[in-house]
Amino acid sequence: MKNQTFRLDEENRKTIGFNDDHIIISSKKHQDFESLLASQKKSGLMESVKTIPIKSIQKLRYNNKEDLFSIHYNNEKGKTKKDQIKLADSSLKIPFIEAISELKGFQKEEVSESKTQPLLINIGITLLAVAFTWIARGMAIDAMHGEHYQATGRKSGLKNLMAGAIESLGPTWTVVIGAIITIYLAYRAYNRYQNPGTVITYQ
Repeated sequence: MKNQTFRLDEENRKTIGFNDDHIIISSKKHQDFESLLASQKKSGLMESVKTIPIKSIQKLRYNNKEDLFSIHYNNEKGKTKKDQIKLADSSLKIPFIEAISELKGFQKEEVSESKTQPLLINIGITLLAVAFTWIARGMAIDAMHGEHYQATGRKSGLKNLMAGAIESLGPTWTVVIGAIITIYLAYRAYNRYQNPGTVITYQ
């Protein structure tokens, strides 16, 4: 896994790779590790590059129910920081973590996650879906009376596209689709509560 590049499934970061000394994360796509390594010298407005020294890493952690994993390390001031990583190919997550753990000589620990935290998070997401459905229903009703939503500013194109879709569906279908999504999210929350994940830590 060393001296290779891996795609990231993140909005502002595209490539990650590591060698014996550093983990390097770039906002640009790099085809090979030599290019990624060279990017450290030209980090600026056109490209953001983050370097984490291997020696500073304290632990790596992930939940087997999630694609993300976290790198815990000490910065130059000795403060503990955490960086969450999401690889584009989730099947590479465990080999990637194990390769870095081998460099550090870490041991693997497994602990069942608390049921409460993921339950509260999933309930919160479900309630947001209910709130969004109610707001969307109001937009659809307003559209029937000639009041059309018009977004401005950042991501206005996407917002107007969503508003157009909601207006096309009408209030009834908006509520039906919202209800289906809410039921699915509620089922997922219940299923996660009944089948908690395992937190794996290498340290």
